[in-house]
Amino acid sequence: MSFAGDVKKEITTLDVSLPSLQGELYGFLRLKKELIISKDHLRIEMGSKDLFIIRRICMAIKKIYHQNVEIKSKNEKNLHKNRYYYISVYENTKDFLMDLEIMDESFNFIEEFPTKFMPQDVIRGMFLARGSINNPKKERYHFEIKCNEEEECQYIQKYFKKYRIIAKHVQRKGYEVLYVKKSEQIGDCLKLFGISTQLFIFENERIRKDLNCVINRMTNCDLANTEKTRAAAQKQLEDIALIQNHGMFESLSTRLMEVATLRIEFPEATMQELSDESEKVIGRYLSKSGISHCFKDLEEVAKSILSS
Repeated sequence: MSFAGDVKKEITTLDVSLPSLQGELYGFLRLKKELIISKDHLRIEMGSKDLFIIRRICMAIKKIYHQNVEIKSKNEKNLHKNRYYYISVYENTKDFLMDLEIMDESFNFIEEFPTKFMPQDVIRGMFLARGSINNPKKERYHFEIKCNEEEECQYIQKYFKKYRIIAKHVQRKGYEVLYVKKSEQIGDCLKLFGISTQLFIFENERIRKDLNCVINRMTNCDLANTEKTRAAAQKQLEDIALIQNHGMFESLSTRLMEVATLRIEFPEATMQELSDESEKVIGRYLSKSGISHCFKDLEEVAKSILSS
């Protein structure tokens, strides 16, 4: 099962109050409903490829409205021939839809979202209907809910904004798709759903990836610093060799001769390492800044040789 499937499966195991379950049912129906109206009756059909989601919806209808519903299945007309599960509601359908505030007495669809449901519950149901989330082990983070109308995206955006979750939406294949890209905010979405196991898995993977990024940046920085130190040391050795070849080494000040000796003794050492070894090699301590100034003076001596 995919990570998105695991998230949805955990949602369906949540033990929530009847009002919360009703809000969840409304959210699912809002995005997944199929209303079939004939001369004699009105029928609602809801379907999903995940049996555990259909069982959750079936349980909600029985628990809230005491209606018996039957789960049916069929093979999808695609290459993989996957099973598709659905339920139909025949009895008291109009009262059922009116109580959920999905339709009015004239069979008109109600665009406005009911205020009697908590947005958290509604959005949880909407995610069960048409939500997805990438596996956190993948390179890109992505959370989305595929809505029918722009108003549905705006409803989710308004609620997410309270928790500083930045959600955007885009049109895709006839749908309005709301999405979140930032990993921390996707974690906040999972928190709002009320799940814990998959949230822990998501956050654990996110922290691991963030730590790896920090380690990689530190490693790259260390490599760059090492290369910079190596190039600087090589230039200093070249300046010293130039001074020696022109017979000017003995005319250097004692301070410059000592630093040149240190560099020859430790050709790849950093300034700090040269400072640490100074007392052992030349008999007295030289600071890192003092050594740096000496190399600048040696560079000037080498430049004067080349220009003469």
